[in-house]
Amino acid sequence: MLKLKLRPSSLKLTVKNTLTTKQTSLITPTLCIRSTSTKSTPFVRRSDKTSTVKKLKTKEELAKEQFEELLKSPNRLIRWGAIARSEEFSKGMTKYLILMYVAFLIYGMFFMKKLYHKEKELEALEKKRDEGTINEYETLRIKELKGKLRRRDELKLEEYRKMQEQDGKENFDGIFLPNNDQNKQNKSILAPTDTTPFYDKKAEEYDSDINFEEKMIRMGKRRKWLMRHCHGDVLEVSCGTGRNIPYLNIDRVKSITFLDSSEPMMEKTNKKFRQKFPSYKNAAFVVGRAEDLPKLVSDRKRVKYDTIVEAFGICSHEDPVSALKNFGNLLKPDGRIVLLEHGRSEHHLINNILDKRAEKRLETWGCRWNLDIGEILDDSDLEIVEEKRTHMGTTWCIVAKRKGDVKKKDEIGFFEKYIGSSVKGRMQAFEKEDEKN
Repeated sequence: MLKLKLRPSSLKLTVKNTLTTKQTSLITPTLCIRSTSTKSTPFVRRSDKTSTVKKLKTKEELAKEQFEELLKSPNRLIRWGAIARSEEFSKGMTKYLILMYVAFLIYGMFFMKKLYHKEKELEALEKKRDEGTINEYETLRIKELKGKLRRRDELKLEEYRKMQEQDGKENFDGIFLPNNDQNKQNKSILAPTDTTPFYDKKAEEYDSDINFEEKMIRMGKRRKWLMRHCHGDVLEVSCGTGRNIPYLNIDRVKSITFLDSSEPMMEKTNKKFRQKFPSYKNAAFVVGRAEDLPKLVSDRKRVKYDTIVEAFGICSHEDPVSALKNFGNLLKPDGRIVLLEHGRSEHHLINNILDKRAEKRLETWGCRWNLDIGEILDDSDLEIVEEKRTHMGTTWCIVAKRKGDVKKKDEIGFFEKYIGSSVKGRMQAFEKEDEKN
C-alpha cells in the first residue's frame, strides 16, 4: 500500500492506490476539501456513495430563506412588512393601482360634468339677477350653488321644495315666503340694548378678566389675522381697551381712527397706543356709537377708509345691521371691512349651549354671543370676500367689500382661479366638438 500526503494550510489530499500482481485497477482519488476561513459561507451539501460536494447558495435562495424566517417572526409588523415587500404583493398592488386610477378618471369626468352644469345654471341665474327678473326661489338657488345658505335660507328653500314635490309648481315668479329670521324668532337671543353704561363700569377690570379666556382659546392668533389687513386710512370700531394694538403694523398705516361708545374704554386705548407708538401723529380717538357714524362725520370732511376693522363688536351693537351699512358707506372703492366676531355655530349641540348661557354671557361681558352673524351680514348689503369659522364654528373671520367692487388678485381662491375656469373651458370645448359632429 502506497500513501501520498500533501499538506497545504487549508487542503488535505489523500490518495490511496492498491495494486495486485494479477490485476490492475483504476485509481480512484477521494478529495476532501475543508475550509479554514473564519467567515461562514452558505452552501448546499449534496452527497452520494462516491462523493460529497459543497455548493454556494444563489441570491434567490438566500432571499427566500430570509423571507420565510420573517414570516415566522412573532412580531406582526415584521410579518406584514415582509409580505408588503414580496413580489406577489407588488404585482397585486400594481393591478389595484391601475384600477383605482381608471376609477378616478371616470369619477373625475362625471364630477367635471356635474360642476360644469352647476356653473351654467349659476351663470344663467346671475344673468337674470342682473336683468332684474329673478324671483326669490332663484335667489336662494344662487346661494345654494355658492354654498352660502344661512339657516333661514335653508328653511325657506325647504318650503319651496315642498311646493315643487306636492303641487308640481316650477314657476315661482311673484311668490315671496315669510323670512324665518333666527335673530328675531329665537327666544334665546336677547333683545338688543345700548351697552355703553355696562362697558363704562367694566373698563377698569376688563383686560384682567378677559386675559385668561383669550389665552385658553388662542385668540391672539385671530387678532393678529385681523390687524394684518390694516393699511392706508384705517378705522377700528368698538376698539374697547385697545387689545388689537399690539398686533398693528404702523408702517402700513397712513392714518388710524379709534371709535368706541365708552369713554373709559377709549382712555385705555389712547394710553396703550401712545405707549406703543409715542411719535405717531395721525391717530384720532373718537367716542361714539357705530350706529351714529354718519352724524359723527357730518361736521367734518367726508372721510373714507381703506380698511375698517372690528373685533367682537357686532354682538354689542344695538343695531348691528345699521352699523355695517355705515361701514360700507365710509369705505373707499377698493376698501375692505374685516370682522372678528363670535356667533352661532354650524352645530346644533353647540348652539344649544350658547342659547342656555346667553343671559349669563350678557350679564358678564355685555354681548349677545348667540347671534346669527350670517343673517346680519346678508342684511347689510355687503358682499363677502372671505368667510372662515373656528372654535367649533362660533368664531367668525370675515372679509367683506361693497357690492360691485372687483376682487383683488390675492382674494381669488385656487379653485376659482384655476380649476373652475379650466373645467368651464374644457366642457365648452366638448360642446363645440359635439356641435361639429
